[in-house]
Amino acid sequence: MTFSPDNDRNESKPGRFLTSFFHAAKAVLFSPQAFFDAVKAERGFRSPFVFLLSCIVVHTLFVALTLGKPAVVLFSLFNGLVMPFATAALLFVVLTRLFNSPGTYEQTYRVVAYSAATALVSWIPLAGFVIELYRVYIIAVGLRSVFSVKMSRALAAIGVVVVTYIVVFSLLGHFIGPQPEPPQG
Repeated sequence: MTFSPDNDRNESKPGRFLTSFFHAAKAVLFSPQAFFDAVKAERGFRSPFVFLLSCIVVHTLFVALTLGKPAVVLFSLFNGLVMPFATAALLFVVLTRLFNSPGTYEQTYRVVAYSAATALVSWIPLAGFVIELYRVYIIAVGLRSVFSVKMSRALAAIGVVVVTYIVVFSLLGHFIGPQPEPPQG
């Protein structure tokens, strides 16, 4: 069973939701190719958003318990909920404009949202970086499935997005970063 619009009616029951969520997370983490092949024809933002939201809530709870710093918890929540929309938009533009691949923003968002399954374990100290690399792999597998592109193009699209983020956040840091202390004396 996958976490999909086809079984939304059943997911509204708490036991069914947890079962469906667990099966989807397990499939994304351990069989991403089979998962994305199974859901690539599905439509709608609801199921991937609810899945993403669930993963981010679990992740944020663990971050709050382990770090206890409100600013980090708020950043984690913001990052987890907002960045997938931006990442999907950038990936969509790169794949459709740069690589001329057919596909939709919705399909791209589904891949990015379901890759949030890694957030269920990325809060573990020292494992986060490795888990994020695995997330890149999961996204590449999903893009390959959804856009019918070679793995090299999927990875290249992700690389372009990563470089874009590095440049944008570096510029933001430069312009709004820490201000020097005024001289005293």
